[in-house]
Amino acid sequence: METQKWMSWLKNRHYDKAPIKEAIIDIQIENPPSLTLADFENVDISPPHGYAERRRVMMGQLRGQLEEGVLTATAKQDQMGYAFVGGEGKHVVQFRMNGFTFSRLAPYQSWEQLRNEARTLWNSYRQIVGALPVVRVGLRYVNQLDLPMPMRDLRDFIRLYPEISSDLAQQLAGFFLQVQIPQEDLGTTAILNEAMVPPSGPNVASVVLDIDVFRHGLKLESDDDVWSTMEVLRLRKNLIFEGCITNNTRELIS
Repeated sequence: METQKWMSWLKNRHYDKAPIKEAIIDIQIENPPSLTLADFENVDISPPHGYAERRRVMMGQLRGQLEEGVLTATAKQDQMGYAFVGGEGKHVVQFRMNGFTFSRLAPYQSWEQLRNEARTLWNSYRQIVGALPVVRVGLRYVNQLDLPMPMRDLRDFIRLYPEISSDLAQQLAGFFLQVQIPQEDLGTTAILNEAMVPPSGPNVASVVLDIDVFRHGLKLESDDDVWSTMEVLRLRKNLIFEGCITNNTRELIS
C-alpha cells in the first residue's frame, strides 16, 4: 500500500466493535509557584457540559529518611486539583496544578468526539492557568480484546506476546508484558502494556492492550501546536495498534 494511502487508511480506520475500554488525553503544563489549589476551588463546568460531580485529585509521595543506620519511610498525599464527572458517568476531566486530563470510558464513540470534548474543556482550564507553556502531551488507549476459546495459538490474534522457551511447558495461564519503544522519527515514546485478565464472559480469553504515546520536554505556547501534536500521536497510536493485531482480530472487531 502506498505511503499516502496507508496514512489515510490509518487516520480514517474505524472498527464497529472497537475494543476500547478507556481513551485518555493528557496535557501537562509548566507549573509556576504562583498557581495554587485555591485557583481551582471555584471551578464550575456544570452548565452546559454537565460535569456536576466533583472529586478531589490526590497525589501520593513516599519519603525515606536514614537516621543512625535505620531507614524509615513515610507516605503522604497532597491534593493536586479536582476531577469532574459528566457524560452520564462516561467522561472524567481533571483540572490539576500540573496539568489537564480527559478520559472517555466505554462505549467509545469516535476520535472527533473525544478530541472536541477535550478541547472545549481545555479552553475552560486555560482560563484558570493562563498562557503557561505545555511541557508534555500524551494519548493513551486501553483496549480489551476478547478472543474466542478454544484457541490454538495466541499468535493467531495478537503479534505482541511473550516468547516461551521451547524447554518449558507451552500452556499459558496468564502473563504481563511491557515494552517501551522510542519513536525516533517523531521524538516521542510509546509504552505498551499487555496482560491477560479475567475473561469478560464464557468461552473467551481477555487480553488488555494498553498503548500510551507521548511527547515530553516540550515548551508549546500555542494551543494549535498542542492539538496538532495530539493528531500526530493519534496517528502513531493507530499504527501501533494495527501492528499488534492480526487479521483474525480485525474480523472480530469489524
